[in-house]
Amino acid sequence: MNKKSNLVKLGLFILALFSNGCQTLEQSNQIISHNRESFAIKDLPQGTQTATRGPSSHVCMKRIDFKAWYMSGLRQYGNVTDFSTESLIHLMDHEISTVRFFSALLLGERKEVSAIPKLEQTLSDESFPVRVAITQALLKMGNRKGIAVIEEFCAKASAEYDEGNYRNTVDLSDAARVLAEAGEVSAIPYLKKLLTWDVDDSWGVRITAIRSLRKLYAKDPSVVTDISSMLNDKHPQIRAEAAEILQSLESSQ
Repeated sequence: MNKKSNLVKLGLFILALFSNGCQTLEQSNQIISHNRESFAIKDLPQGTQTATRGPSSHVCMKRIDFKAWYMSGLRQYGNVTDFSTESLIHLMDHEISTVRFFSALLLGERKEVSAIPKLEQTLSDESFPVRVAITQALLKMGNRKGIAVIEEFCAKASAEYDEGNYRNTVDLSDAARVLAEAGEVSAIPYLKKLLTWDVDDSWGVRITAIRSLRKLYAKDPSVVTDISSMLNDKHPQIRAEAAEILQSLESSQ
């Protein structure tokens, strides 16, 4: 498997496993099991996760040490040992896209504002998952310059989806999630579309779409109709997630 497809699968793994900050361990184990042979990343470093009791008695992964995970990825993919800000900025020009991906995420997680000029400069990276990671990093530091890049890609990938070309659907899912986290209602049409994606093992994309719609409920309450429609999804995790979101919305009113 080439590095680009490996990185795309890694992106799907991240968004499906940790979107919304809480995931049942059963669900997490299913995703890990499915993806274990798809890319080389190992399990989360020991001591980086804490299991806690969440809503509806679900066991949730609440605290993830993402810094440790990103550093582990840099060690694995780029043999990186220097994690200083200067080194990470330099790594944004690395030939391996996975190294650029983890470098951007780590810079964002640490809110390294001195890296903003370099991150803005690399928003045109050839790898879309890297562009998403850069946008997320900038957003963590209050910089929204990557939003236009994400919206442009979403429009293109959505048009391809309508034509039956699903090569960028996983990236579309990740991009729409980032828009939703940034409070952009422009993500809603794309998220609604992703709720209909029903290929093998695509439930991670649908569950991410539901959670992203939940984040936009305050700006557009009509999304509750789309969330409700997923009570009839064929996958039990999707039905359970939809029910839990609806219950939470009802109790918050």
